[in-house]
Amino acid sequence: MQNKNNCIDYKYISSSKVKELNNFIFIIPIGSIEQHCDAPMGLDSLIAERIAYGLCGVMENIVVMPTIYYGFSPEWNNVDGTISLNIETFSGFIKSILDSLNKINAKRIVFLNGHGGNSYILEAVLREWINNKTNTIILLNYWKALGINVGHSGSIERSIARALGIQFEESNCNGIIDFYNGASKIIINGPMIGSKTYEKDKIEITQEEILLKIKNEIINGINFAEKIKSNSMFVL
Repeated sequence: MQNKNNCIDYKYISSSKVKELNNFIFIIPIGSIEQHCDAPMGLDSLIAERIAYGLCGVMENIVVMPTIYYGFSPEWNNVDGTISLNIETFSGFIKSILDSLNKINAKRIVFLNGHGGNSYILEAVLREWINNKTNTIILLNYWKALGINVGHSGSIERSIARALGIQFEESNCNGIIDFYNGASKIIINGPMIGSKTYEKDKIEITQEEILLKIKNEIINGINFAEKIKSNSMFVL
């Protein structure tokens, strides 16, 4: 499936066409299946997926890959319904996708991440995989590009979802998530009940604003990476 901006939906094309896509940007939406109170368990994945397909209207020469719905969510394993991949499975899964894309010479790959729990493990996996390769990989946490703290299943995440056309009722939960702002990480057993963040502030944002910020982040990141590589420099 292809639109006027030369946006390709990977799952619809034939294998004979894939090697024509080496100059395209491959967008891989990734999220999670985890408790979001009364909201959809796949909310993180749905947001990443909507953004990815929305980019077809504002970018040229992109390939939207099938969404990776399963992520790393051990903090919610105590709550019914959550499906979390362990570290070994997650790592192997991501590397297998990259190995396959590398065979068709996909040089520019963007992981469009919708779940905070994926962030650190994804970065570690991507840094390990990229060694001795010439690909450019962008790990883009959508909330970072928007400059917000999205929380979890609270009013801010709901505002983002609604801007993207994902409608659901306000989620009701007995559990409250609180974030520790100190220098250390507090690691304890995850909640036993559905939980969410309660934000005092509300945001007003449109789909157009979301897509423009994500587009700019992708383009700026790829341009910066190409500049660094051409000058034999390194970036962290």
